[in-house]
Amino acid sequence: MSTARPAEPARPADVLKGPGYLKTLLLSGLVGIPVSLVAFWFLAGIHELQHALWSSLPHAFGRSSAPWWWPLPLLLVSGVLVGLIALHMKGAGGHVPVRSMGAGMSGASTAALPGWCSRRRRACPSARSWAPRHR
Repeated sequence: MSTARPAEPARPADVLKGPGYLKTLLLSGLVGIPVSLVAFWFLAGIHELQHALWSSLPHAFGRSSAPWWWPLPLLLVSGVLVGLIALHMKGAGGHVPVRSMGAGMSGASTAALPGWCSRRRRACPSARSWAPRHR
């Protein structure tokens, strides 16, 4: 029979001072800060585009607010842009999810990423669900 005692678990303070934790923290900062800046500026751009489409543009046409039919031309322009992007960009707008469900089939390719991102950027600002709410 062995009388060896199990090793004590590491104390949290020792883990926080260790080199592995500091390397992980540095890597997280190097990745997280640029990603958060890109996300912030993307959302700021979406906000400005929404303001331009739903407030500034109707005022430029002499309206005090967007009329009830205002989403129709915006959706038409968005649909045409998305259709042109899907037609002319590499990847045809992304992979078909059903094709990646079988054995031995690959998922989405990186070739489809530029078309997918461009379509989302063109379609999102004109969506009525993202429009400013009037109370």
